[in-house]
Amino acid sequence: MRLCAIFFSYVLSVSAFTAEIVKVGIYDYPPYAFISDKATGISIQMIAAMNQFQQQYDFVAVPTTARRRYSDFEKEKFDMLIFESKNWGWEKYPVAVSQAFVSGAEVYVAQAKPGRGQEFFSDFKNKAMIGVLGYHYQFAGFHAEQKYLESNFYFLQTDSQKKSLELILNDRGDITVLSKEYLNYHFSLSPKDKSKLLISNKPDQVYQHTILLREKSKPSISYINQLLEQMRKKGILNPLWKKYSLKVVN
Repeated sequence: MRLCAIFFSYVLSVSAFTAEIVKVGIYDYPPYAFISDKATGISIQMIAAMNQFQQQYDFVAVPTTARRRYSDFEKEKFDMLIFESKNWGWEKYPVAVSQAFVSGAEVYVAQAKPGRGQEFFSDFKNKAMIGVLGYHYQFAGFHAEQKYLESNFYFLQTDSQKKSLELILNDRGDITVLSKEYLNYHFSLSPKDKSKLLISNKPDQVYQHTILLREKSKPSISYINQLLEQMRKKGILNPLWKKYSLKVVN
């Protein structure tokens, strides 16, 4: 009997400290997330850091796509997203928004050609615009619907920023929109491409990255804010921000 009591006591103690799983949606959005055979990127590293810092919750990455993330959220395939903005199509969904922690920006990119300067980005009429399916761009009023984009612009849609950049380098379109963070990542691997590109001084959009969390779910948004603040004070995420040249939001 005593052995049974010890066994059940052990089971109860283990279950009491079992972390509650929180599913985090991630989609191809380099360098924040690269979706291939194995998901990698800043989001994955941040999730790992959050799991190491606390034991109450086990944050688990769940792959989705930029376009499908809304329906997957409605199907409750995940409850949380990192490096997201409520302005990116989430206004009508029951999500709570965390404090901003880093900022980012997207710029216009074209192939560098003789005589072509910043005025090339002054208007988009009669220009072949390239963008990623499911992404939201300010020049398009943050509309991501394929029909809207195709009826209002000469718009070529791709499945990744990598593909969009390849089309520009191969002169298969006029202008694409890429995040500064992705460009920095790409130039670290292919520095020669920098001289081949004309990059706008004016951004398409500047944003502050937040965490979106399903309302009335666990953890609460106040817990997430406290977690971010505690990790900030301990300097846990600073090496990650510095590695990718991310600007911290005070």
